Amino acid sequence: MISLVRWGALAGLMMASATPAGAGASRAVCFTARDNARLPFRVFQQSPPPEGANDRDYPAYPLTDATTMQLGAMAKAPASIGTWFFQWGNRSNAPLYGARGQLLPRKPNLQPSAAKLRKQRTPFTSLDRADACTLAQSAVVLGRRELAEGFAREAGIALVGEERQPDIGVEGPADTCVTAARAMPASAHGIVLDYEVADGRTPAQSLAFLQKWAGLVHGARRQAVLMIDPFDAPTQRYTGITAEIANQVVAAFDYTTLFLWGRNAQRDLPGSYRTQLGIVSAGGPLDGKRLLVLFDLNGTSLDDARFVRRAVVADKLAGVMFWRNRAVQGGGCDSDTNRKIAIIALGRDRAAALPAGRGE
Repeated sequence: MISLVRWGALAGLMMASATPAGAGASRAVCFTARDNARLPFRVFQQSPPPEGANDRDYPAYPLTDATTMQLGAMAKAPASIGTWFFQWGNRSNAPLYGARGQLLPRKPNLQPSAAKLRKQRTPFTSLDRADACTLAQSAVVLGRRELAEGFAREAGIALVGEERQPDIGVEGPADTCVTAARAMPASAHGIVLDYEVADGRTPAQSLAFLQKWAGLVHGARRQAVLMIDPFDAPTQRYTGITAEIANQVVAAFDYTTLFLWGRNAQRDLPGSYRTQLGIVSAGGPLDGKRLLVLFDLNGTSLDDARFVRRAVVADKLAGVMFWRNRAVQGGGCDSDTNRKIAIIALGRDRAAALPAGRGE
């Protein structure tokens, strides 16, 4: 079983707040802004958006939507690109024991940063305090500071603006909630919540929190996206997302991800897809337009990409979100990463018609 620390839609690096690796590394360019108009469904990139409609150096084309913690970058996006604030779902760091009585390791929580990933992390001593911080952080970027202060008072946590919190590279004071320096732009579509808490909460606790959080976002007339580990991941027993509530969770959000990655439980990406659809549909009718495939660009094959393209189109899903998993975006069409992107987003492998080793 993969450890709780290493498992997750955000394992290793939080790519949502950084420009994709490899920017400017190659003069060959496979994708440009023109490809955005060719997309038949939504394509989310975990990246700051391009600066303007014709940002030739932008490495994360094609896209319809960009999700990032960089509020300043969101304001520079062209009107044609949907922008989303990336929100970490805070976990409790109270002791948690596994089925064999072993103490399960969990890192403290990420903090928002306008520029880059912070090294400093913050622990929370209870579920209520972790959830209160998530709600407060979202309330601030939604422009509802008074709600954030109410969440903090009720749970007994301290609010600190990121401009007053130095990045000292160590574990921060417990139960201190670092909030963004400002609200997201009025043009922003909403918030993507990365919810991989794995802190021992029950299905009832998870459902109540997720419905409350989505209600906060919808109350501000913004949209809510839920990004999670696979519905059948071992971590979900500690996160509380089970078949019992999966359908209700999806119904609460505008979009929820089906995470398809190379190390899925079935060791077969189509099998993982079918299993997760079964879990989500167990509780009632399923609206495919509420689902996004979260696709691993590094641990998957070209055949996996072909399957995802067929599935999204045939099952009429909302679209796809790309997870780099340390893959390099940008450059020519002959890279494995760009071939997968082209197959899924544009329906054809652009490298297939090129001479060996050449970009487009």
